[in-house]
Amino acid sequence: MCANDITEVAIPLMDVSTTVLTFENLNYSVHQGSKCILQDVSGSFRSGRLAAIIGPSGAGKSSLMNVLSGFKVKGLKGRILVNNESVDRRRYRQMVAYNPQDVMLLPTITVTETLLYAADLRMPSSVSRFQKTKIVNDIIALLGLEKCANNQTRVLSGGEKKRLSIGQELVSNPRIMFFDEPTSGLDSESSYQIVSYLKDMARQGRCVISVVHQPSSDLLELFDDVYVVADGQCMYKGPLDELTQTFADVGLICPQYYNRADFVIKMASKSYSEPDKIHMLKQRMKTATIQNGYNNTQQNGNLQSRTLDEINNTSQYPISQWRQFAILTRRTFLGTIRNFTLTVLRFLGHVLFGLIVGTVYYNIGDDGAKVITNIAYIMLILLFTAFANSMTVVLTFPLEMAVFIREYKSNCYSIGAYFFSKIVADFPLMIGGVTCFHLISYYMTGQINENDRMLMFWGMCVMMGWYAQIYGMLGGSLFPIEVSPFLVPTTLIPAVLFSGFFIRYDELFGVFKPLTYISAFRFAFEGVSMAAYGFEREDLNCSEMFCYYRKAKKVLEMLDMENSCIWVDFGGMVVIILALHILLYFSLRYKVR
Repeated sequence: MCANDITEVAIPLMDVSTTVLTFENLNYSVHQGSKCILQDVSGSFRSGRLAAIIGPSGAGKSSLMNVLSGFKVKGLKGRILVNNESVDRRRYRQMVAYNPQDVMLLPTITVTETLLYAADLRMPSSVSRFQKTKIVNDIIALLGLEKCANNQTRVLSGGEKKRLSIGQELVSNPRIMFFDEPTSGLDSESSYQIVSYLKDMARQGRCVISVVHQPSSDLLELFDDVYVVADGQCMYKGPLDELTQTFADVGLICPQYYNRADFVIKMASKSYSEPDKIHMLKQRMKTATIQNGYNNTQQNGNLQSRTLDEINNTSQYPISQWRQFAILTRRTFLGTIRNFTLTVLRFLGHVLFGLIVGTVYYNIGDDGAKVITNIAYIMLILLFTAFANSMTVVLTFPLEMAVFIREYKSNCYSIGAYFFSKIVADFPLMIGGVTCFHLISYYMTGQINENDRMLMFWGMCVMMGWYAQIYGMLGGSLFPIEVSPFLVPTTLIPAVLFSGFFIRYDELFGVFKPLTYISAFRFAFEGVSMAAYGFEREDLNCSEMFCYYRKAKKVLEMLDMENSCIWVDFGGMVVIILALHILLYFSLRYKVR
């Protein structure tokens, strides 16, 4: 679709009244107020007009965008009004859509599915599936995504990803839309198309504001209003047509045939040599407002007040938390199934390693002469289960965190809904992999063929896989992807050390003994050993003349487990896993804050 054709398609949702976003005396600082980013910034933006925020690097453009979108509240002073009405921050986020510079998308979900899931999460349950599908199809046509509608997002080009991210925000039909450098990394033609789409959305009655970095002359002409930021202060706010004249009034003349954006950025840069004129311009802007902006609020105050009251009376989320959970579980499971690392490699790895272990330790499970080797087999399967299940999620979870944070801040769903959906969606794959590995290795190594022992053996392996998966998620949520693959396996080593395999419990120094009670490997190793040799097992077979460990009781004495109880081990694993779930939940809350 060409840029000139974009007005032929309209989204049927549009019923947006005039909206004026006004901000007064905004001051934003970081590091407990030691560094001031924005200083007494004021202005307003009006629906139906496309506004650009421009300025040199480090001037505070993105900070202003984050503040106005509601993403940054700590260290902020001042007022943000919608149609001269103060709106609760939570309700304000329902009115606002924010599209950051780098938008993460779920890589294995198609374009159409991405928009449909966005519609399911952001639109009320009263909207039928037919209506949602029609809206999604109209958005795809509006943004020119027909050719890639059935492609997974991982194969999209940069421009297609930008348009898809815009489409996700359009689904909720927001009244105010913010875009942080939507043209970065795109060629001139793609950039022109993206801004053309933004202008078309503004014409439909939305308030659209975008940060642009060094726009060309053609690109700048698409904007109606300009807001210039320099050193955290407003240098100009008003219509694009009055930009150069306002600068000329204080003696800053734009050369003929010179790009107005380049001229303004040069004047706003710290290296410019006429600070008095710049200061004079900033002082003039402190009392000015964008033409037809704030005053228009008074004319439409009654109508807009009713609209804001309706918003304030709605719930925080458009759908119930149960529906959020169901939709997120379905989406997460679909994305996981299509993920080659989490499905094919995971199952293939469990099957192949099960065959290798079964071949190396073939038929040793019931041989009293090979008890030490069988105990090594038990520890090996626990180590494989732990590292295989923790490392698969630690490599993928950090990438999903960016999607989670963006959607949560857009009021799509709650932390609890995402938390439980992630656990439930990944659980079947973990159990499937552990079960395949367990069955192959258990029977090939000749473990005792009793159903209750095999079930306890399998249960402890599943508990270890569950522990490892949650531990990997916790590491992936707390640390970036560059660090978590190193920290997660490294921090598992102390738990392995106190498992009872490398050193007996009674041989530990007293100061170390309490650490065994917080080691998941201690409970898992003890539980699997009890399943194999406890509960008054009959004497083992012996392939040699004499087997000291032919009686299972002697094996437990050697391991210092003669007084152990497998149900205590199950309980210990449950407590540790529950604690990790709690830590994971609070780590998600920490991330979004």
